[in-house]
Amino acid sequence: MASKAQRRATRTHRRRAAARGFMRIEVQAAKRDANLIRALAAALREGSKEAERVRARLANVLSPHEPKTAFDVFGSDLPDEVFAGIFESPRHERWRDIKL
Repeated sequence: MASKAQRRATRTHRRRAAARGFMRIEVQAAKRDANLIRALAAALREGSKEAERVRARLANVLSPHEPKTAFDVFGSDLPDEVFAGIFESPRHERWRDIKL
């Protein structure tokens, strides 16, 4: 069990870290990944340009890539052939009149 002085020092350290915007987290991972996770945490903690690149890359890799709206699908760079056969054939009759 930690002494009163040790508990106070830990509490003070964590309070200062929280004031700087840090948060204590605990992660369980495979033993082989421990050094990688430590290095990742150290890089993200620095706040340098490299940290921003790592953060952006991780967000890109880990975020879902599913489109959220129809605009995301149809506004994509996919070729028109991808959408062939999905929609009904084009209307050749029963068009409504639109005045522009």
